[in-house]
This record gives sequence, structure tokens and C-alpha cells, in this order.
Amino acid sequence: MKREVFNYPPSVEVLKLLTPGSLKQNLAKAVRLWVILRSIYGDDADEIQLELKEEFTFFQWRDLFFLDATKHHSRDKAPILHHAECRCATKLTEWLFASSLSIEKRKWSQSFQKYYSIQPDELESLLLTGMMTHSQTNSQPGDDSVTTSNSQKSKKSKKFSKSLSDGRLFAVTSRNLKEYDFQSLVNLGWLKKGNHQGEVNQVKYLKLDKFPEFFLTRIEEVQNPSEQFTNEELSAFNHSFSQPINGIQRFFIHAEYIIHPRLYNRVESLQKHLKDIWAQDNIPLVKLRYQSAKLYHDTVDCIVYPVCIYYYQRAPYLFAYGQTPKQDDKNSWSKIDWYDYRLDRILELDELPKNVESADIPKHFINKCQGKYPPTPDDIKEKMSAAWGFDIYQPQELLVLKFDQYFYGNNIKGTEREEMFRQISLQQVERLVKSYTPSASPEQKYLLSTLQSRSPNDIYCKVDYRVDDNNIVMRLRAWGPKVEVILPLHFRERMARDVEATYKLYLQAL
Repeated sequence: MKREVFNYPPSVEVLKLLTPGSLKQNLAKAVRLWVILRSIYGDDADEIQLELKEEFTFFQWRDLFFLDATKHHSRDKAPILHHAECRCATKLTEWLFASSLSIEKRKWSQSFQKYYSIQPDELESLLLTGMMTHSQTNSQPGDDSVTTSNSQKSKKSKKFSKSLSDGRLFAVTSRNLKEYDFQSLVNLGWLKKGNHQGEVNQVKYLKLDKFPEFFLTRIEEVQNPSEQFTNEELSAFNHSFSQPINGIQRFFIHAEYIIHPRLYNRVESLQKHLKDIWAQDNIPLVKLRYQSAKLYHDTVDCIVYPVCIYYYQRAPYLFAYGQTPKQDDKNSWSKIDWYDYRLDRILELDELPKNVESADIPKHFINKCQGKYPPTPDDIKEKMSAAWGFDIYQPQELLVLKFDQYFYGNNIKGTEREEMFRQISLQQVERLVKSYTPSASPEQKYLLSTLQSRSPNDIYCKVDYRVDDNNIVMRLRAWGPKVEVILPLHFRERMARDVEATYKLYLQAL
């Protein structure tokens, strides 16, 4: 079978497929992975294609890719600018805009700005440094390693999110390249690890004849946009078929809508009011009177910056940044965050005066919302892409799931979910159990014993999820016995309690 050639230009769409989360926060890593793939799978015409065997170690790749690699590209020290011809001297912008597969900078920038709200000077800084300079990057290069605490994860994230030295893309340690970039290629299905190790205890990587299916499918969609059927195009499709054909209606959409008819006028009025607000040059803060279901329908007042409306799970929601519904909170400004307000539960929405100044409203909140970089829908998209769940204000946590083999094949594999649910081995699950539970505890022994009792054909996946997001709970309930929560233990116990309570209801009826 003839091996495929990686000859894809570094378009924004290609780079987005090479890194989880936001490309805005992971640009340098995405471009590095693109370069590494060219070096492994490029054709003979590609100036950076390396003569690697079918099996190779990281150090074999390193020694071919860099000049004098043994001396200057050590495990824990970033290389100095030791030779102008070494690839570690090439800047990120040169890889993107001056190589054999380069893209015109103007077109690339326009494409990037379609996905992300970013000012030209910000984008220029991102291209020069590989990271956003006005805020701490959210990327987690160590997302594939097992950590035991949030503080450890935070330390790792900060350690490997430094600005590129003089914009040089490969001015990073060999450890970073091996443990994070090459490991990411393994996780994404671009390489396989061999069953045995090479010299000096080095893992061997195996080339693949066929590129990952998710990548090929998405690239085909990008190259043939007429074949796509995206949410944005649904309205156009509906418009095209909304009229009867020869007197007969041929196209129907059924979207369940749970808003009570008596509230339609209020929701419509709110939507019109928000449209008028967003049409203004400077969007004002608003005060909401909100009846919160999470507070048992108590009514609270919240001052927020309105951002956008999402239709999700049968109802429209206003995403806003500011105060969040809290019960009997003496300091309602103690935590400023995102929140999704269901439109039919907003009782009142009042604009506050522009350039409002009040002792009750923190000045830093006003400055953020009415300054140069106010919250945008792109912020929400980035948070949604960072973890599974709709409640983006909830903390993230690792979720490990076990799927029935056939259910996984029919409902996860080959869909967008496959990219989100990263498949891992049983041995990796066992290591995660040992890491996330006290050593030799009854809980750890129970989970390890449970894993051994399951079918060897089961599929295990991990995903970052939003804690206490009820939409996730409902999804897992709908999948029933075809999916099992392994970690975290508190989530597994909640699912067990829910199943037991449901069983008792039906048991009483027998």
C-alpha cells in the first residue's frame, strides 16, 4: 500500500486539526507539529523531508532534523542560535510564509480572523512570539501526562508556555519536543509507538500508511465546501427549500422547543432589545432580573455584559460576562464569570448608562467590558472547545469512560466526537486510577478490580469535561449501559445513585 504524502499547506483549517482547543493559544505547537509531519511524511520535493526508517527513535529524528543536535539540542536546555542553517534558527513566520508550502500572509491572517476576534497588532505579536501577550495562555502542552493535582498541572502549563526566543519555532528543549509534541502525534493517530524499545531505552515510533480518518474527512470538507452541512449553512438550506415545490412542502425541520407559548412575546421582546444593544458602537452593561432554576426559582439581580445568544438543548440562552446568580451572597462581585441565562427566565433587562461609574461595580470589570478587548463570542467558542459541556463557567476535570465496542463504533468513531473522546489503553486507565485515587485505598482496589472484570473488547476514552454540567449527565444517562464512568469517582458514584433510584421506582411497580 502506497503511503500518503503530507503536503498540506499550513492553512488555519489544517493547523486547527493539529491541536486541541484554541489555535489562538496553541499556534506555536500546531505549526511545530505541521513541520514535524512534513519531515516524516513529506515527499522528495519537500526540503525538510528526512530519510527515516519505518521505525525510528526521537533522537534519530532529532539528529537528522537539526545541525550538531547532540551538542546544542539537549533534553532540558533550549538551543541557542548556534548556526544560521540549523532549523532551530527558522522563525515561526518563516515556516508559515516563506517555505515551499507557504501561504500568503494576508490571506492566512484574514482566514485566522474569521475564526478569532483579534486585533492586527495582537495577531502580529502572536506570529512573532507564538503566544498571546495580553493574557496567560490556556494551552496545556502536558495534557497527555498524568498529574495528581491542579497545582502541578498549572506549574507544567506555565513552564511550557513561554514566548518563543526571537520567534524561533524550534527554540525549545528536546524534552518538550519528545514528551509533548511527539506524544501529541501519537495521541492524534499520526504515529504509533512500537512494542519494543530502541537503543538506550528509547521508544520507537512507527510510521503509518494511512493518515488519521478525522483529518482526512475534515480536509475533504474544507476542499469541497459544497459537500459540507454546517450549522451556518442550515439556515441557507432552509431558505432554499422553505417554499413549496409544485404546491407541496418537501422540507421540514423538527426542533424541540420547551419555552411555554405564553412566554413567546417576552422572549421575542428580549431578543429584539438585545439586537438593538448589539447594534450600538459601544455595547453597554445591562441589569438582569433573573429567575434561577438552580436557586429553586429565586429571583436575583445581575449586572452583566451581554455577548451572544446560543440555542442549545431546546431553548435559547444569553451568554453574558459579569455577576452570576447567587443566593444570599453579601459580596455579589466576589467572582466575576461567564454564565448562560435562559431567555424565558429573564424577567427584566435594563440598559445601564454608558460610561457608568458606581461604587457598587468594580472598576476593573467596567474597564474590561468597555475597554479595547471586551468579551466576545470567540471567548465562548474557545472555552467550549477546551472541555465537553455547555456550562463554560464550571471547572474542568478529567473524565474517563468505557464504551461498549459496537456502540463506540456506531456512535463515536468517525464522528466529531472521536476527536473529543481521546481513546486510551486499559493500561493507561489503570495508571490514571492509581494517580487519581489514594494508594492502596479501597476505592482504588475496587476500580482496578472492576476494570479487570470488564470485556477486553471494550473501548476506553478520556475527555476534559465541565463538572456538574447537567447536559453531560443527561447524555450519559441516555447512553445507558453502553457507557460506564470510570473516573472521577464522585461522578461514577452519582451515576450509580441515579441508576439505583430509577431501578427502585420500577421495582416498586412490579
